[in-house]
Amino acid sequence: MQLRSDSRSRLGRLVKAVAVTAALALSLAGCSSGSNNASTDDQNGYGTASVQLSWLKNMQFAGMYMADSNGYYKDAGFDKVDLISGGSSATSAEAAVVSGKALVGVSSPLITAPAINNEGAALKVIAALYQVNPFAIVSAESKPIKSVDDLIGKKIGVSDSNTLVWNAFLKANNIDSSKVETVPFSDTSMLTTGQVDGYIGYTTTGAAALNASGFKATELLMADAGLPMVGETLITTQDNIDNRRDALKAFLKATIKGWKDALSDQSKAVDLTVNDYGKSQEYDPDQMALTLKREQAIIETDETKANGLMTISDDLQEGTVKTLAYADIKIDKGALFDTSLINEVYKENADLK
Repeated sequence: MQLRSDSRSRLGRLVKAVAVTAALALSLAGCSSGSNNASTDDQNGYGTASVQLSWLKNMQFAGMYMADSNGYYKDAGFDKVDLISGGSSATSAEAAVVSGKALVGVSSPLITAPAINNEGAALKVIAALYQVNPFAIVSAESKPIKSVDDLIGKKIGVSDSNTLVWNAFLKANNIDSSKVETVPFSDTSMLTTGQVDGYIGYTTTGAAALNASGFKATELLMADAGLPMVGETLITTQDNIDNRRDALKAFLKATIKGWKDALSDQSKAVDLTVNDYGKSQEYDPDQMALTLKREQAIIETDETKANGLMTISDDLQEGTVKTLAYADIKIDKGALFDTSLINEVYKENADLK
């Protein structure tokens, strides 16, 4: 039994590529007079909203599909939205945004923070879809890993792409690496056939997907065990924040409306993903529906119910910075986050909550 899990491999591939692409983007930005999007802002509108996605067009971007399909980006003042597919060979969100190829990018703090620290990229996280760290330790229900203590003496499958977050998890919980056997992970059959006691994966395509396929599984969210972090973050440049503030706020408003629609009309969100925006990927509708259900659990929290979708509380900003430090990525909260735009969006549009 093997389940497809694109999200697990995405992070590692992008982490490996981000240093090269960010450096290239910085050199391009240094010799340009401004972003490709900047000249499109005038009294008539904001031009095209170009968005560099972090991966192939799947359920992770369903809210943007809904916003586009329902005309929210046009209503906000954009001529259109250009959702640019990511992938293992695609330009990183950081590089696309810094070079002016995109107004906004979808990324992860694990990628953006090193780009800021190591390449001097003037980037900021302005919103976050996932309020809960999506990484989880997936195990068989017959031999569950329900707590950190349960890890001792176990064999855990970790792909190269997830080594960074795994090592941070061990450090956060003061677990000596010698107490857990870490082995290379390829696919979920390693768990279903008993080759490992657990593996590191995404909650959106983890235990729930295994259960749906007939194998009883459970999972321990890393967010519940000392590793809080936002995910599916929206990033842009400081220059855009300073000079295209209204366009960014218009984009955020439209995207929030799209995600509200996607969560309230999930059948339409799945249909748009499977039969339109992600049609070339030949997704299974049932699996996409299950993924969206799992996404909803980490998108909607008590805080977002009070403050609005895609906001980032001070506590979660601090938790994210602390998690990055466990991964040996040191950055100040103010150097990584700027939540002023999304806070203004909700202040000016109280009906969005």
